Amino acid sequence: MKRLCDFYIRRAGSIGVIYCAVPNLVWFIAALLSVPFREVYLFRLCLSLVVGCATTAYLNRYGVEIWLCKHRSADGPGTILDGVLVGAAIGLGSALLPTLPVLISSNHPELAKTVIIVTYLSATFVGAVFGAILAAIARKYVDRIPTGGEEVPCDS
Repeated sequence: MKRLCDFYIRRAGSIGVIYCAVPNLVWFIAALLSVPFREVYLFRLCLSLVVGCATTAYLNRYGVEIWLCKHRSADGPGTILDGVLVGAAIGLGSALLPTLPVLISSNHPELAKTVIIVTYLSATFVGAVFGAILAAIARKYVDRIPTGGEEVPCDS
Protein backbone atom coordinates (compact mmCIF):
# COMPACT_ATOMS: atom_id res chain seq x y z
CA MET A 1 0.00 0.00 0.00
CA LYS A 2 2.94 2.31 0.69
CA ARG A 3 4.17 1.85 -2.87
CA LEU A 4 0.70 2.74 -4.13
CA CYS A 5 0.71 5.92 -2.02
CA ASP A 6 4.16 6.85 -3.31
CA PHE A 7 2.98 6.19 -6.87
CA TYR A 8 -0.04 8.48 -6.35
CA ILE A 9 2.18 11.24 -4.97
CA ARG A 10 4.62 10.98 -7.89
CA ARG A 11 1.87 10.80 -10.53
CA ALA A 12 -0.75 13.14 -9.03
CA GLY A 13 -0.97 15.22 -12.21
CA SER A 14 -1.50 12.20 -14.44
CA ILE A 15 -4.14 10.84 -12.09
CA GLY A 16 -5.84 14.25 -12.19
CA VAL A 17 -6.05 13.95 -15.97
CA ILE A 18 -7.83 10.61 -15.53
CA TYR A 19 -10.21 12.18 -12.98
CA CYS A 20 -11.29 14.62 -15.69
CA ALA A 21 -11.07 12.52 -18.86
CA VAL A 22 -13.13 9.54 -17.70
CA PRO A 23 -16.33 11.47 -16.76
CA ASN A 24 -16.07 13.55 -19.94
CA LEU A 25 -15.72 10.47 -22.12
CA VAL A 26 -18.59 8.73 -20.32
CA TRP A 27 -20.76 11.82 -20.89
CA PHE A 28 -19.82 11.87 -24.59
CA ILE A 29 -20.62 8.17 -25.07
CA ALA A 30 -23.92 8.56 -23.20
CA ALA A 31 -24.80 11.53 -25.41
CA LEU A 32 -23.97 9.52 -28.54
CA LEU A 33 -26.20 6.68 -27.40
CA SER A 34 -29.14 8.80 -26.30
CA VAL A 35 -29.46 11.70 -28.74
CA PRO A 36 -28.73 12.24 -32.44
CA PHE A 37 -25.13 13.24 -33.09
CA ARG A 38 -24.34 16.92 -33.56
CA GLU A 39 -20.88 18.22 -34.41
CA VAL A 40 -21.05 20.54 -31.42
CA TYR A 41 -20.81 17.50 -29.11
CA LEU A 42 -17.37 16.70 -30.45
CA PHE A 43 -16.35 20.35 -30.05
CA ARG A 44 -17.63 20.34 -26.47
CA LEU A 45 -15.72 17.15 -25.70
CA CYS A 46 -12.46 18.50 -27.09
CA LEU A 47 -12.83 21.78 -25.24
CA SER A 48 -13.69 20.00 -22.00
CA LEU A 49 -10.74 17.64 -22.31
CA VAL A 50 -8.19 20.30 -23.21
CA VAL A 51 -9.22 22.79 -20.53
CA GLY A 52 -10.40 20.31 -17.93
CA CYS A 53 -7.52 17.86 -18.03
CA ALA A 54 -4.91 20.60 -17.76
CA THR A 55 -6.77 22.26 -14.89
CA THR A 56 -7.43 19.03 -13.03
CA ALA A 57 -3.83 17.84 -13.41
CA TYR A 58 -2.62 21.07 -11.83
CA LEU A 59 -5.26 21.04 -9.07
CA ASN A 60 -4.64 17.42 -8.13
CA ARG A 61 -0.88 17.91 -8.01
CA TYR A 62 -1.31 21.08 -5.95
CA GLY A 63 -3.86 19.46 -3.62
CA VAL A 64 -1.56 16.53 -2.92
CA GLU A 65 1.28 18.95 -2.17
CA ILE A 66 -0.94 20.92 0.22
CA TRP A 67 -1.98 17.79 2.10
CA LEU A 68 1.63 16.56 2.26
CA CYS A 69 2.76 19.97 3.49
CA LYS A 70 0.32 19.76 6.37
CA HIS A 71 1.16 16.09 7.00
CA ARG A 72 4.89 16.78 7.19
CA SER A 73 4.68 20.05 9.11
CA ALA A 74 4.93 20.62 12.84
CA ASP A 75 1.12 20.96 12.84
CA GLY A 76 0.76 17.53 11.20
CA PRO A 77 -0.11 14.88 10.55
CA GLY A 78 -2.62 15.63 7.81
CA THR A 79 -6.14 14.72 8.87
CA ILE A 80 -9.04 13.13 7.08
CA LEU A 81 -10.86 16.46 7.30
CA ASP A 82 -7.92 18.05 5.46
CA GLY A 83 -8.37 15.38 2.79
CA VAL A 84 -12.10 16.07 2.58
CA LEU A 85 -11.56 19.81 2.14
CA VAL A 86 -8.74 19.44 -0.38
CA GLY A 87 -10.67 16.76 -2.28
CA ALA A 88 -13.83 18.89 -2.41
CA ALA A 89 -11.83 21.84 -3.71
CA ILE A 90 -10.19 19.68 -6.37
CA GLY A 91 -13.57 18.22 -7.35
CA LEU A 92 -15.20 21.63 -7.71
CA GLY A 93 -12.18 23.07 -9.49
CA SER A 94 -12.02 20.17 -11.91
CA ALA A 95 -15.68 20.62 -12.86
CA LEU A 96 -15.65 24.40 -12.99
CA LEU A 97 -14.53 24.94 -16.59
CA PRO A 98 -15.20 21.61 -18.36
CA THR A 99 -18.94 21.80 -17.76
CA LEU A 100 -19.38 25.25 -19.28
CA PRO A 101 -19.23 24.01 -22.91
CA VAL A 102 -22.68 22.49 -22.28
CA LEU A 103 -23.98 26.01 -22.86
CA ILE A 104 -22.42 26.19 -26.35
CA SER A 105 -25.12 25.84 -28.98
CA SER A 106 -27.57 24.39 -26.47
CA ASN A 107 -31.20 23.96 -27.51
CA HIS A 108 -32.24 23.96 -23.85
CA PRO A 109 -30.29 26.60 -21.89
CA GLU A 110 -32.26 26.08 -18.68
CA LEU A 111 -31.58 22.35 -18.73
CA ALA A 112 -27.91 23.09 -19.46
CA LYS A 113 -27.74 25.37 -16.41
CA THR A 114 -29.30 22.65 -14.27
CA VAL A 115 -26.76 20.12 -15.56
CA ILE A 116 -23.93 22.51 -14.68
CA ILE A 117 -25.18 23.07 -11.13
CA VAL A 118 -25.77 19.36 -10.52
CA THR A 119 -22.32 18.60 -11.94
CA TYR A 120 -20.67 21.14 -9.63
CA LEU A 121 -22.41 19.67 -6.58
CA SER A 122 -21.68 16.08 -7.62
CA ALA A 123 -18.03 16.75 -8.40
CA THR A 124 -17.57 18.50 -5.06
CA PHE A 125 -19.15 15.58 -3.21
CA VAL A 126 -17.17 12.92 -5.11
CA GLY A 127 -13.97 14.92 -4.59
CA ALA A 128 -14.65 15.12 -0.86
CA VAL A 129 -15.22 11.35 -0.67
CA PHE A 130 -12.06 10.61 -2.68
CA GLY A 131 -10.12 13.06 -0.52
CA ALA A 132 -11.33 11.39 2.67
CA ILE A 133 -10.44 7.92 1.44
CA LEU A 134 -7.03 8.95 0.15
CA ALA A 135 -6.22 10.90 3.33
CA ALA A 136 -7.23 7.95 5.51
CA ILE A 137 -4.90 5.68 3.56
CA ALA A 138 -2.08 8.22 3.31
CA ARG A 139 -2.12 8.98 7.05
CA LYS A 140 -1.15 5.38 7.65
CA TYR A 141 1.37 4.83 4.85
CA VAL A 142 3.01 8.17 4.01
CA ASP A 143 6.01 9.03 6.15
CA ARG A 144 5.90 12.27 8.07
CA ILE A 145 9.53 12.87 7.13
CA PRO A 146 10.35 11.94 3.52
CA THR A 147 12.88 9.21 2.90
CA GLY A 148 15.20 8.55 0.01
CA GLY A 149 16.38 12.13 -0.54
CA GLU A 150 12.89 13.30 -1.43
CA GLU A 151 12.37 17.03 -1.14
CA VAL A 152 9.83 18.40 1.37
CA PRO A 153 7.18 20.23 -0.71
CA CYS A 154 6.75 23.19 1.67
CA ASP A 155 8.67 25.43 4.01
CA SER A 156 8.23 23.75 7.36
